[in-house]
Amino acid sequence: MKIIMWRTMNSMTTSLVKNKILQKRGLKSFIYLAFLSFVFLISCYKPAGEIGVEVQPNNSLLQVFWTDTAMVYAYSVPDDTVRTDGLSTTLLGSLMDPTFGHTTASFYSQFMLENTGHRFGNNPQVDSLVLQLRYTGGSYGDTTTYLTARVYQMEESIYLDSTYTSNIDIPVYPTDYADFTFVPKPHDSILVGDDTASAALRINLSNYNLGLADYLINIDTMLMDSNDLFIDYFKGLYITTDPVSTGGSLINFDLFSNRSLMILYYSNDEEDSLDFEYPITVITQYASKYEHDLSAGSPDFVQQVVEGDTSLGSNKYYVQGVAGVASVIKIPNMPSWNRLGNVALNEAKLVLAGNTEDTLYAPPIKLALAEIGSDGTYSFLLDESGGQTNYFGGEYKASTRSYTFRITRYLQSLIDDPTKENNGLYLIVRGGSIYPNRFVFNGNAPESDTTRLHLEITYTDLD
Repeated sequence: MKIIMWRTMNSMTTSLVKNKILQKRGLKSFIYLAFLSFVFLISCYKPAGEIGVEVQPNNSLLQVFWTDTAMVYAYSVPDDTVRTDGLSTTLLGSLMDPTFGHTTASFYSQFMLENTGHRFGNNPQVDSLVLQLRYTGGSYGDTTTYLTARVYQMEESIYLDSTYTSNIDIPVYPTDYADFTFVPKPHDSILVGDDTASAALRINLSNYNLGLADYLINIDTMLMDSNDLFIDYFKGLYITTDPVSTGGSLINFDLFSNRSLMILYYSNDEEDSLDFEYPITVITQYASKYEHDLSAGSPDFVQQVVEGDTSLGSNKYYVQGVAGVASVIKIPNMPSWNRLGNVALNEAKLVLAGNTEDTLYAPPIKLALAEIGSDGTYSFLLDESGGQTNYFGGEYKASTRSYTFRITRYLQSLIDDPTKENNGLYLIVRGGSIYPNRFVFNGNAPESDTTRLHLEITYTDLD
């Protein structure tokens, strides 16, 4: 797994057109001819104004130009894993996206004792064992689709001092204690006994098999005297859902809530209607698992992302959170700009235009962009490290259905040092550990849309 520094702080080919080479000549008699050649080669470069008019002689005015024809292209690839332990929001569910294919979100979780030293009394008998998960109110997809939850006991432990990523795979015992079909209701409060509680999903883990409940109530009393001993005895649960064939949704749960827990209802020879709780707390570990079947997506998507036909990125390319899909953006010709002479970039905007035909799912709130190193790792761009708030960009703009990044310093570094590695940029959903949102972009040469992937560059000729 690649080490991705820039990603942890946020919880990251087609044929090239010919280089347009600009040349300047120093002899005064060739100035006009050179200017005509410049216009011929870069037909869309436009004067953007003059700098220092009041203080410079007429023969030394700095020329400012604008262009949107610099070469840029993109294509999509399966994303790397993301870190998923101890997240503020935990996803559960299944989603069948006609473009991106199938996604399943599951999680593993430890549980601790409500209090140590508890005893279940003489001849304890199980009434029921319930897993309760508090909704946060968030969801992605069609929440009217039925989901079927499965709950398995973990064979091996996860640890609080370890980190886990989206490809986590912990062995579990084969018995499913749930087999529970439900329609998500993330906004509906529930009735627990005589009390109305916040919206929560309650799964009875003893309807079909009392094995897990008996395992907990018949525990050696010594193991109830220490949470460390208990967690080693009962390693936790794996909660997942069956894949859906159409529709489906990914639902947000808050595992840190005191409403997210397991509850054992029981009686003994002395009392009826007893209960004991097994909460999820700051000393228990949990981690999410994300699985994608990208081969179930649309034909063009599969051909590009799964089969690796990068040429299709000229028409469309894609991003998806929860370790689904990322994009590689290439800007190959910037080093050749140094042939202009002394060029300073005033501003360079990378404009990522959305495909207006695809509006099925909510777009990501914000994207992240990083530089690809020669070893395949990613690092922050110079432009992200400074400047005013929101200068770097990446926020979704609904009015234009697009995203914009300012990458002036990054492109200037390519011009200033033609030997600098230029492996491209890596585009992902920011916060992709918890946000499943996806988006379809127009490429640099879309088939049926006027908007396109492009750079908008304003620069000054200092010579």
